[in-house]
Amino acid sequence: MLIRRVTLTLAATAALATGAAACGTTADDPVAAPAGGQTLSPLPGLVSTTAPGATTAPASSGALPTDGPIGARVSGNGVILIGDSVLAGTAARYGGEMCAALVPLDWRVEVDAETGRFIEWGNEVLDARLSAGWDAALIFLGNNFIGDKEQYKFQLERMVNRLAPAPVVLVKVSRYRKDRDLVNEVIDELAAAYADRIEVIDWGALTKADEELTGRDKLHLSEAGRARLAAEVAAVLGQAPVAPGDCLSSKFTDDSRGAVTGGGGGGGGGGGATTTAPGSTAPTSTDPPPTTSGDTATTDP
Repeated sequence: MLIRRVTLTLAATAALATGAAACGTTADDPVAAPAGGQTLSPLPGLVSTTAPGATTAPASSGALPTDGPIGARVSGNGVILIGDSVLAGTAARYGGEMCAALVPLDWRVEVDAETGRFIEWGNEVLDARLSAGWDAALIFLGNNFIGDKEQYKFQLERMVNRLAPAPVVLVKVSRYRKDRDLVNEVIDELAAAYADRIEVIDWGALTKADEELTGRDKLHLSEAGRARLAAEVAAVLGQAPVAPGDCLSSKFTDDSRGAVTGGGGGGGGGGGATTTAPGSTAPTSTDPPPTTSGDTATTDP
């Protein structure tokens, strides 16, 4: 399934060019998690309210639209992004591309992404952060996959339902292993079942068409890939309906399961991958990752 595109690519590219200054964050910026496991406070604005000091959206005589950029379909500007190391590479503690792209569009952005995470972890994030109130969400989980399509669908659909009525962006994964087709099939199925709420970014098609977006493992992002992913997200979200934007901190910053480059450090998104079952304490390195599929749980990002 090709990406559900909106016509904001130029705006997204411009946002990336100027976003670092607007966001005020870098890879070393202290916007990352509070020390000592401090619990984050809820967002000031819930789904239908505006944060203190924010500019209100123009009054409407009817219901919000159900298509077009997400910013035109919601009344607030809080967005939560949940993922594994592929998404984590765009977080403020690394390149900061996601905030650089979205804050100039007046989104209040929280990136909750850690290395080596499977789909069920997304519901653990929602256990902690759903009560903050979100106007939109993005889920990019499935690069780590145990081969069980029904379990993956159960967990992902549960996330979509828990986030209701907020629109949700689902990101399809790169086909660096054949069984990741099952992940993308689930995303297509849910997008059809929740057509009024789900938007899809076909990241798998984009990385297949442009190998420069990923590193040597064909999964983790290069610098160009991180910028492109942020631009695609910005294009789907569009301009938020209220201001100002902000780059919010996250307590989900545990990258002890691996590196966002897919190996033992280094830049550019290359490096080897690791293969582990959930809960395993002895990952084995695979470089490049194996091309065979099966029911063994595999952890790469």
